[in-house]
Amino acid sequence: MRNKALLTTGEIAAHCRVSYEAVSKWIKSGKLKAYTTPGRHHRVRRADFEEFLKEYNLPPLTGPALQRKVLIVDDDPAVVKFLSTFFSKTNAYEVATATDGFEAGIQIAGGCPELVILDLMMPNIDGFKVCRGIKSNPQTRQAIVVVLTGYATPENVRKALECGADCCLEKPVSLGDLEQKLEELWAGANAGRRSAHA
Repeated sequence: MRNKALLTTGEIAAHCRVSYEAVSKWIKSGKLKAYTTPGRHHRVRRADFEEFLKEYNLPPLTGPALQRKVLIVDDDPAVVKFLSTFFSKTNAYEVATATDGFEAGIQIAGGCPELVILDLMMPNIDGFKVCRGIKSNPQTRQAIVVVLTGYATPENVRKALECGADCCLEKPVSLGDLEQKLEELWAGANAGRRSAHA
């Protein structure tokens, strides 16, 4: 994020350690200058964000930002590379990868991710079992699980959601759609955490 000219609302939320909803309110109230893309996503110029941070005495962009751990689980190297590049473009995520369910289990045990991007059809242990394992474990069930699959049949989608997936997206997925869905899921997760502590 330090070298980006344009920032997403998700990146801003991660840096300021607030919810996506809070950033949206800043934009709607005019406190934070932004513009809307043709796809109806907000983008903020780096200079405008730096000015906002200074005005409201928030941590500067050069300081440490909150990094969310994301685990990408897919047996297709091209998909892993594509998604790793997407998440690595900002300092908002710490990226780990796994090529099958067994390796995913090792990665999850080694450090609980906050977000798991999960393929369904993999060798050894499939995505359904991985998802069920994540959501049935009290230490990992808060993780957001996004299923990306090339086999998005009604039966597979239903089964994935029953296993605890937070959403299912069909491959190939556009980065804009993925980004929007993640912002919605983070907003929901943050709202849930606020309710739990209320």
